[in-house]
Parts: sequence; structure tokens; C-alpha cells
Amino acid sequence: MNIMDNELRYLTHFFTDKEHLFKTITMANSCLIDEISDKISSQKGWYSVRYSQSDRYDYLKRRLFVEGKLYDEYTREYGHLKEKVPVYFYLYPNITKQRAIELGQIRTKHGEIAPQILMVNIQNIDDMKNMTFTLNDSFTAYWMKAIESGIKCREEENGRVVLQDHNKIFPFSRIEQIHQKYKAQEMYYEVQIWDYELLERASYVILGEKHIRARANTGST
Repeated sequence: MNIMDNELRYLTHFFTDKEHLFKTITMANSCLIDEISDKISSQKGWYSVRYSQSDRYDYLKRRLFVEGKLYDEYTREYGHLKEKVPVYFYLYPNITKQRAIELGQIRTKHGEIAPQILMVNIQNIDDMKNMTFTLNDSFTAYWMKAIESGIKCREEENGRVVLQDHNKIFPFSRIEQIHQKYKAQEMYYEVQIWDYELLERASYVILGEKHIRARANTGST
């Protein structure tokens, strides 16, 4: 059994409601930012504090900075991406449904309501050329570049370790190679999908619900 069959099997996506299932704030028109942020903040879902009135503009500034870095550095090094704003997933090695639930529940310690959790079997994704990844989440990966550019980061991020492959974005085809390098450090990854049509046809499971999407009945979980 190879590493993709064994350790790197599932993409995990935490969300608050299905209206924003595969949406990020930078996809919205600027005139709607406050309306969307107010709604997300009131729902007290996954990292909703980012959308509070006190945090949203700092968060948006950082999000735009990081997304710009991801897009510019990838296209300069590897070529075309279908979209300019990705949809984000976590890739935790050896993840199980129970562990995904536990990870979601951790956020409740910050006054948040436990998020809904979506999982995609990587084997069910039929086209990976518009998939990229970073070590840890992209905010962590590009922490130092954000600081150097004058972007405000949270106090708890001061002194964070910058690894050799932080400040980099990779094509998903390199995930096994990079994972072997960092396996002993119990690394997790953020996967960015730059193809909305790919998501529209993908099958997935929302924990606690039956499969949805047209291909779901034939996809494994």
C-alpha cells in the first residue's frame, strides 16, 4: 500500500453553514464584506473571531497578502492556475473521522460552536493539476513574509519557527515527497484547490450525513 492509500487519504474542510461551504471572504465583492462578516461572526463557527468587527480588516489584509503570494509564486514557478482565489482544505496524515471531530471540538474552547466537517477521499478527485499545498496552513507558512511586509499578526505567533519549506507553495504532485521529509515532525498541510468546477463534481461526506453529490454513492469514504 503506498503512502496515498495509507497516510494521506482524506482532505478535511471545516465550515459553519452550507451557504459558505466552498467560499472564502476574498471571493466576495468589497461592498458585501461587512454583511458577510457580520453573519459569520454571529454564527460563532469555525474561526469566526476573524470576522468580528475588531479583527476582520486585519484578517482580510493578511488573507489578500497570502493569497497573492500563493498565486504569484506558484504561477511564476510552475505555471497556470485556473482561478486566482483557492478553496482551502486541511490534509492531516492518518486522519480518522473521530480525530476530525476532535479537531473541530478544540475550537469550542474559544467560544465557538463546533463546526460541521466535510471529508473528501483524495482518490475520488479526478484532476489534481489545480491543487497545491503548503506546510501547515498558508498563514503559518507565510508568517515571516507577512511580518516583513508589515502585516499585523497575532501576538501568539511571535517567535514561531520558520521551516526550510515555509514561504513556499508546491504542486500537489509533490505531497508524498514533502511528507516523507517532514513525517517525523507530525506535519499537517493545507491544500488549496484552484478549480471550482472540480469541487462541483467531487463526492464527499459531511460527518453525520449521508453522501451527497451525484457521484457520492460510488465513491469510497
